[in-house]
Amino acid sequence: MTNLQCFTYGQWLTLWLDRREEFIKEATIATYAAAVENHILPRLGSLPLSDITEQHIQTAALDWLQTGRCDGAGGLSERTVRGMVTLIKLSLKAAAKEGYLPPHQYDICFPPSKTSQRIQVLGKNAQAVLMQHSYLNMNSKNLGLIFCLYTGLRIGELCALRWSDIDLENRTVSVSRTMQRIYRRGENGTGYTKLLITTPKTRNSVRTVPLSSLLMPVLRRMDPHDGDCYLLTGTHHHTEPRTYRDYYNRLLQRLGLEHVNFHGLRHTFATRLIENGADYKTVSELLGHASVNITLNLYVHPQMEQKRKAVELINCL
Repeated sequence: MTNLQCFTYGQWLTLWLDRREEFIKEATIATYAAAVENHILPRLGSLPLSDITEQHIQTAALDWLQTGRCDGAGGLSERTVRGMVTLIKLSLKAAAKEGYLPPHQYDICFPPSKTSQRIQVLGKNAQAVLMQHSYLNMNSKNLGLIFCLYTGLRIGELCALRWSDIDLENRTVSVSRTMQRIYRRGENGTGYTKLLITTPKTRNSVRTVPLSSLLMPVLRRMDPHDGDCYLLTGTHHHTEPRTYRDYYNRLLQRLGLEHVNFHGLRHTFATRLIENGADYKTVSELLGHASVNITLNLYVHPQMEQKRKAVELINCL
């Protein structure tokens, strides 16, 4: 590797990722691999490693924000692009550390956000319709919808949940696994997908969530008395996130409800807690957020009536 300076950036990036693979979770490596294959290599891979400049990265980042989607339907999210830029910078830092590049600080700028992205939340009437239907047509899949609205679990956490994780006596659920389908590329160059059940990405996501008393009767009724059974199937066979998401989407359509993505059930759980006075720190821990700031950024959107009440407090002086 003495002539690595003559390699392309794509060759170095692939080599660097191969070296790092044993130190990174498989799901994270899969995310990196998809970003590299779909976006980074097509844009920067053919450039000589020694020729990569800050301007190359800056231009690529702006283009990804505008037209980066593989389906041609617009740009990638800022979060996705920031992640790719971080990956590029880490790989170049490693090349500099090994003496293949001079040390350099890459300062990549992002345009200011034009609008804050509003989270999707079920309206109270829609939530009531969905819950009533689920209670009246109780099965394992509908139990999962109610369970999500009472606990705020992510869809991957819900799909990986077994009855052994639920403590009916102490009214808690232990969240310690998540399920996701990842994309990998085989040694022969062909791509394939793989279903993983792993620990959650962050330490905070491993948590114990208390269960509402209103949820207990239906849990006791549906309990298969076999801890190895999955909550969403009632059997030893699981259902994966995309399959369960499709079930939820079809149900909303059948009930005539406005579409809210599945993650909106988690947002609905958090929103209802905050509307009824729960403090943000508690909500943050229930959701398994890495920090309370994430919770604040997502859910602090006071309505006009709340703002009016706040400014009227000045009259108390």
